[in-house]
Amino acid sequence: MDAPATKRLRKGFSLLTVAALSGVAVLPGHAGHAQTEPTIHEFPIGTNSQAVAITTGPDGHLWFTEFNSNRIGRITISGFLTEFGIPTSSAGAGHITVGPDANLWFTESFANQVARLVPAGGISEFHTPTTPSLPSAITTGPDGNLWLTATNGNTLVQVTPSGVMREYRVPTSSGGPAGIITGPDGNLWFTEYAGNQIGYITPDNSHAIVEFALPGAGRGPTSIAMGADGALWFVEFRGNQIGRITLSGDISEFAIPTTDSRPMDIAAGPDGNLWFTEFQGNHIGRITPQGVITELPVPTADSAPRGITVGPDGNLWFTEFIGDRIGRIGLTGPICVGDCNGDGTVEIDDLILMVNVSLGMVPVSACPLGDRDSNATIDVSETIEGVTNAMTGCS
Repeated sequence: MDAPATKRLRKGFSLLTVAALSGVAVLPGHAGHAQTEPTIHEFPIGTNSQAVAITTGPDGHLWFTEFNSNRIGRITISGFLTEFGIPTSSAGAGHITVGPDANLWFTESFANQVARLVPAGGISEFHTPTTPSLPSAITTGPDGNLWLTATNGNTLVQVTPSGVMREYRVPTSSGGPAGIITGPDGNLWFTEYAGNQIGYITPDNSHAIVEFALPGAGRGPTSIAMGADGALWFVEFRGNQIGRITLSGDISEFAIPTTDSRPMDIAAGPDGNLWFTEFQGNHIGRITPQGVITELPVPTADSAPRGITVGPDGNLWFTEFIGDRIGRIGLTGPICVGDCNGDGTVEIDDLILMVNVSLGMVPVSACPLGDRDSNATIDVSETIEGVTNAMTGCS
């Protein structure tokens, strides 16, 4: 907390004044609140950042790529944002994952590179063997290496933690490999956007590749994830469907209710369902293992939700490519307005900080969870809600 700002507040704007605004007293106690339906809260980031992919880092924070601003962002579950510049200009930062070495690894599509970011600081970059390869998705394999898809190179690339690469060509010409994930069978499963197929490569010495054609033409599969049911689930960007493939290659498809939603990314949620982003539909979708789909509208219009992952708090987190926000889907409970430090309670110091923000003494970034409507200000109604949460508790 900003100690000087706190001192100024205590001299000129007491906590009793805050309590008086709501007509309640600030009392101890933190009773929980049940939540039946997930809600979405958004945290603003830099203008025109174009956030793409997001993952939970080894440090317990969320890390995401910024395509246009050429940075890697880190955001805590309470909304505090830090950014790191990428050494190569206009690199085209794409997907990001945690590597076997407990560092962050991400692809640089335009630079034809894969990069390693050490959470404590420092980025190293490694060039792909083929140029232009357009590296896209990246994941950690069961063999202790990174694996990425090179869409233009039509290859799957194995990357050791020291940056040594080896390429494996996809059998289908111009297949356009896109997403990749380790399956429950220990193989690397991938999508072929142009080839309209789902494939896998074995990480053993044979590196055999097997492909399965989708039932219809022009589906455009992109991201892929492992479901709790032991099958692989994927999004069809052009087909406007969610696909499911078993380890033996049996494929089922489920239509998304919103027309031309352009699904982009998919992740297995802690609730046993699959969650996906609708880039053009501006929804977050949820599909059960039985194929039932429900949709949640993103609060910011035309935000273009892009990447999605499970956060360290057990909630779903996603990027907004055009909306310049990071979104949180509350599965474990609603946002606790006024919980500036994200510890699950609203205390006196949190309320003081909220008032300091509302008076313009400190920026709203000092208390993102006080800004309920994500409009970059904390107004009187939000301060009152913080006082109420301090009295009744929140979770």
